[in-house]
Amino acid sequence: MTARFGILFLLCSTLLSCSQKKDNPEVPFVISKDSLISPEKMILILADVHVIEGALLLDRNRGVSSRHRLDFYYTGIFRKYHISPERYDQNFMHYRQNPDNYSRMYEKVIALIEARQKKITGKK
Repeated sequence: MTARFGILFLLCSTLLSCSQKKDNPEVPFVISKDSLISPEKMILILADVHVIEGALLLDRNRGVSSRHRLDFYYTGIFRKYHISPERYDQNFMHYRQNPDNYSRMYEKVIALIEARQKKITGKK
């Protein structure tokens, strides 16, 4: 019985370790300069992404299926900023490589979302 459990545990561990995609910090993600989105534009994109994700999360919490709208909203973001999903993913991976800069970008994303919220609600 213990041997079966040990074999099952090793098998599961092996399968899980093989199936998980892991970031390798020693190999930086490289992006070409013509594909790089400026930090200012990326902040705007991330703010829009998080507003949409928040709205879709509210729908899910209310029991409303929003799976079909996810693609619709993301397509709208990509059109608005004239980027492809692949370019967005590449830039996302590029910017998250430097946690300090990424954190500063997200401070600006949060400030932008808060400013939008104040504008909508009329609060100062």
